[in-house]
Amino acid sequence: MRSLLHRTIWLAAAPAVAATLLLPPSGRAMAQALADQLATCKRDNGAESTRIAACGWVIDNAGDDDDIRIEALLQRGVLRESADDREGALADYGKVIELDPTNAVAHFNRGNVHDRMGDQARALADYTQAIKLDPSDSDAYNNRGQVYDAMGEYDLAIADFTESIRLNRDNPRAYFNRGLAYANKGEPEKAIASFDQAIKLDPKDADAYWSRGSLYEELDNEEAARADYRRALEIDPNHEDAKEGLARLEN
Repeated sequence: MRSLLHRTIWLAAAPAVAATLLLPPSGRAMAQALADQLATCKRDNGAESTRIAACGWVIDNAGDDDDIRIEALLQRGVLRESADDREGALADYGKVIELDPTNAVAHFNRGNVHDRMGDQARALADYTQAIKLDPSDSDAYNNRGQVYDAMGEYDLAIADFTESIRLNRDNPRAYFNRGLAYANKGEPEKAIASFDQAIKLDPKDADAYWSRGSLYEELDNEEAARADYRRALEIDPNHEDAKEGLARLEN
């Protein structure tokens, strides 16, 4: 039920452009070519391979313009990660950090890749650096909290989720994740209160209903547990955990 938040920067609108330029032009033509290829790299539609190629063209031909190179590296990192090329994504985010150690987005995105690869120590280091560089980033606190929770560091996880909520009170995932951490810590009442908030913000979250229902069941409030399991199944009829929970209570 973990859900990592991911950040990238999209160009709002881009004209249709050629996917590949075989030879780099010069002068004003080069500036236009870079702009066009960067637009292709960053647009949110089109073939992934075409966009990755456009990002690579910008990276190779940006000359001394590290700002443009960083934009293309960040975007290619996101695309490579989406294509399950995690090593490639790590390389791109690492190059951004080499060019600009203060780039919080690169640390955040690299932390996500490390976490998905099971490298909790490196994920924590990157999320912590992202927070140091941008203390207002609620997503970085949320994601670091998930790592702490997976490590069994429940108090640290709860502290991070609480800070994420303070920074963005409209994010149901931080409430949901804090509920999981409280549940893992053995504090079901506090967990239920967090799930209440998650459900209030996202009434279509079947996992939140199932999680709250399992806590009600643990507390012997079978009526409330049944109601939550049923609601989870209304939202997602294939939710196996909710099916099992309801079956237990109705047998």
